[in-house]
Amino acid sequence: MDITQVKDWASLTAALAKVKAAGKKGITFSAIGTEEGSFQFLPWFWGSGAQLTKLDSAQATAALSLWNGWLKDGYAPNSVLQNTQTTSWQEFATGDFAFAENGTWQLANAKKAGFDYGIIPIPGQSGGTAPAPTGGEFVTVPAQKDTGRYTVSDKIVTCLTSAANAVATDTTLSYIGATDAVQGQQASTDPELQVWIQAVKAAKGRTSDDLGTKYPKISEQLWGAVQNTLSGSKSPQAALAAAQSAAGQ
Repeated sequence: MDITQVKDWASLTAALAKVKAAGKKGITFSAIGTEEGSFQFLPWFWGSGAQLTKLDSAQATAALSLWNGWLKDGYAPNSVLQNTQTTSWQEFATGDFAFAENGTWQLANAKKAGFDYGIIPIPGQSGGTAPAPTGGEFVTVPAQKDTGRYTVSDKIVTCLTSAANAVATDTTLSYIGATDAVQGQQASTDPELQVWIQAVKAAKGRTSDDLGTKYPKISEQLWGAVQNTLSGSKSPQAALAAAQSAAGQ
């Protein structure tokens, strides 16, 4: 199988079919009923062109149908319903799976796994790199009555966000830096990070589209729709329609 030919949903699904035909397992990921499940589904959701303001769109249905089809065809295991990103990695680390959706935090484990591996971006439905959700760690400084404290706050933020410190300290989990300067240094140190740098450049904020504090409720309905579909209790269309209604959009 030529992994360079996996560039969109159709070519990925075709690759999974070849893997199953060869007697191996296809792909594992986390579809657990928590924010982690939404986090892993969003690249496929956004990669279809769907928007979080319209959970029951045709594009959203296509994305959920993709995952559902993989389970029905035996390309993905039923365990994805309870998998976290850690347990899905553990499944992949057995060497039985051809693909796993995961992040930079597993790169060190991949290097120690004892088998050959490669890294490709999550493809959009018709090609290109699908938008992955940004997130992880942020620095927030609250407004304070005593403005004299801002000087110290500024020093702390500057320390935490400086390029030199980011390169020196963000290595354990291989987090991708927020600036081109840091990303360039990371890529030169570890070329395997280049795929994730590409992913970060295509990434999207979960609260984008003016969602703000509405996002948590929308996300809860989204992961619920994924759970309802993959468990077989509802069709993708029905699950997403119920999610859209419950999200009150």
